Amino acid sequence: MRSYAECSSWNFQNKLLLLQAEQCFYLDDIESAKRYYDAAILSAKEHKFVHEEALACELAGHFMLESGEGRAALPYFLLAQKKYHEWGACAKEESLEKYMKEQFGTETTTETNISPGIPAEPDLRKRRAS
Repeated sequence: MRSYAECSSWNFQNKLLLLQAEQCFYLDDIESAKRYYDAAILSAKEHKFVHEEALACELAGHFMLESGEGRAALPYFLLAQKKYHEWGACAKEESLEKYMKEQFGTETTTETNISPGIPAEPDLRKRRAS
């Protein structure tokens, strides 16, 4: 994947970053994983890969939950849900909504109704700096 990213960063950078995030998560390198997830999300967004942005957000949300940062997970899941909707993956959007209700209870009911003009995006730049 790295050689593909070197030849065509526009197309493969976000995929490589997401794989690196998952590898760091597996190796229990929490801080590096956070940086790679955020970088993957930003790269997918920058290159307009809505479906890959959704996937990166969802995986980052699962990572946050597994790492004991449940409150930090919710914005990632909400953004993933929004991006799945934009992509037209309605079944995935509904599945994620059901999962969020199971994980976070009624806390998400008002937050999932955020209008499309008000992004429910985590502050990725702030996390990168830390």
